[in-house]
Amino acid sequence: MPNLFLIVFVFFLIVSNLFSYDFSHCVNYYQEATTSLTNNHLVSIKNKNKNVSLMFSRTPPKGLKILKADPFVGLYIIQSNPTKYIYKILDIDSYAKQKELSAIGFKYSSKGKILKTQNGFTDYARFSTNIPINGVISNICYQIYGIGVGDNQFIDKKYIDRFLNQKTSYYGDIGIRAVQKDKYIIVRQVDPFFKNNPFLPGDVILSINGKTFQNYADFEWLVSNLPYQKPANIIIIRDNKKQSFNINTDKRYGGFLMPDTFLERFGIVLDKDLTIIQIDEDKQSNFKIGDRLIWIDRKPIIKNENDSFIKITDSLRSALSQAGIKNNIEVLVMRNGLELYLKI
Repeated sequence: MPNLFLIVFVFFLIVSNLFSYDFSHCVNYYQEATTSLTNNHLVSIKNKNKNVSLMFSRTPPKGLKILKADPFVGLYIIQSNPTKYIYKILDIDSYAKQKELSAIGFKYSSKGKILKTQNGFTDYARFSTNIPINGVISNICYQIYGIGVGDNQFIDKKYIDRFLNQKTSYYGDIGIRAVQKDKYIIVRQVDPFFKNNPFLPGDVILSINGKTFQNYADFEWLVSNLPYQKPANIIIIRDNKKQSFNINTDKRYGGFLMPDTFLERFGIVLDKDLTIIQIDEDKQSNFKIGDRLIWIDRKPIIKNENDSFIKITDSLRSALSQAGIKNNIEVLVMRNGLELYLKI
């Protein structure tokens, strides 16, 4: 007599396969809804009344005609020929979180589920399996929930729509870099070049224009969407007392996928050794290409040989923040073997 357990198990597998979607069709659809590049793909997406070829890249793509660029988040619209098919991108709702989906690439599919939605410009949504860069998360081939950025991470609709709906890349700035501690948003660093900056490290941000935030992602989204050069009312707690400031919103010059040292507003670009490799001389004439930053306010910039570039730029930001509070931004640089003190 056949083993009853084995019969039940085989029956279960047959039934499961009957009701499990065959995502191999979505691989074929992907091949017809993307444009192949040497090492990447452009994803055709419906945007209002036209179709666009979208791609994610951590650095500006070369050898392509870029129609629209946002290097802060690595999204680009590229000129290309029309594809046979296009994608419709959907919001991640409760149904999408429960349903079996698949990560789809040119010759790749892997079933899984959405683990979390995107919670910041570089705090990406996550899937339960890996996604090729510029692969998609799909349910019925022509509908997708996001575009892969590597590993198991993807950009979801909210952030793609923001890119598509803006004429140029813009992120509002109120002159601080903040962190979340417990449920509070705390000022960590203060941009010394932000005009009439009223903040101090340790200030607790309570609201902006009367709007509060549940977490850092809410704060980041709200600040990034403040209109340029328009007044913003900000309520803080300092020394256990509430204070209210009115400032004019500026724009970000660095951050997210781009370097962020507070010096980007002068067109200054640094390498990992804090050597200037690019500069806009119309904005800052004291510094030269090849200058290597050594001290800020007569204190060495704290960095170690094995530090990441993000950690090094964070140390430079902290040094500039502290010097700016004392109105003493004096920089020691090494230029052609000579040490020079320069003021910003």
